[in-house]
Amino acid sequence: MYHLFESLKQSLFSKKQTSKQKEQSPEQIEQTSETTEQPSETSEQEHTLDELLDICEGAACEVQTKDNDLLFAGYVAHRNPDFKAITIEPRKNCEAPLGIKHGTAVKLQVRVRAKWGNLVMLYGIVSACSEEQWNVFVENAVACTESRKAFRQRVDVDAKILSDSDFELLGTCHLEDISLVGVAFSTLIELEMGEPFILSIPYLLENSHRYQLTCTVASIRNIAQPDDPPCWRYGCAFDTLNEEMENALYKDIMTLQQNGRGT
Repeated sequence: MYHLFESLKQSLFSKKQTSKQKEQSPEQIEQTSETTEQPSETSEQEHTLDELLDICEGAACEVQTKDNDLLFAGYVAHRNPDFKAITIEPRKNCEAPLGIKHGTAVKLQVRVRAKWGNLVMLYGIVSACSEEQWNVFVENAVACTESRKAFRQRVDVDAKILSDSDFELLGTCHLEDISLVGVAFSTLIELEMGEPFILSIPYLLENSHRYQLTCTVASIRNIAQPDDPPCWRYGCAFDTLNEEMENALYKDIMTLQQNGRGT
């Protein structure tokens, strides 16, 4: 195994020496899928790879293909500083996929809380994989300022719109997508730009968390046909999520991503 590590290490070092300038170019960072918005990235030269790997240890992450397809959600269990390698373990009650070839290129979105921002992108290759853990050699890392906290998950759930002052029921709505920072839904209820309200979501997954989220209207669009009564599509931002609520929402979104569906 030591000889394998040394061989890979030399290969990665050689690759970096011959294409260092190219790797640092923003054009090398692949575009995200339709359901995400590209984060604003900081300069790689500002932080060393070791610094970024240090803050990633213990943090939640999503492992993706180079084409942004989700492979699994987990966390960075530990790192091997000698080989710039990390071990990723899947979330509780989940399994990492098998059948991934040695040397497959992957990217990791790692959610961190640090002065560098709240997202670090790691780029590397798979060195070993099992249902319990993956080992990845990291070639490059970029700290990002995340504009939408990653993925907007499509959902198919009915919810209630409540007054933010007295919790009076204003009407119902149909959720279309949700992320860690906001939600989009359609409804016959007319709301004003900047209007605050409470969104009551019975569940995103069966037997999972119930949410009551304080929201503010950020965008409005009439999606009705020309001769039909107005039907409004709202994009709304969450005002504040406490850590417990954010973690619960994150787990539900990751589970929906892995299942490839909304409820």
